[in-house]
Amino acid sequence: MIQKEVEKIGIATISITHFPELTEKVYAPRALHIKFPLGRTFGEVGREDLQERIVGDMLNNITEINEDNQIKKLPYRWRRD
Repeated sequence: MIQKEVEKIGIATISITHFPELTEKVYAPRALHIKFPLGRTFGEVGREDLQERIVGDMLNNITEINEDNQIKKLPYRWRRD
């Protein structure tokens, strides 16, 4: 996995996953789980406020998550029309 190789040279990484069970199996160094539909990882089109919050969560958690293979759930939920 690319994340592991990048981490080996001292660069912290983080990913966003829709499938935390799969992410656990590949031992990603750190990840955030979001319950959005596939293809909408950063939210609805035009929701810059939400997209900025998700990117902010990534930046904040890259230093807060210290354990290998830790997956943190994000609090956002997809609104159904």
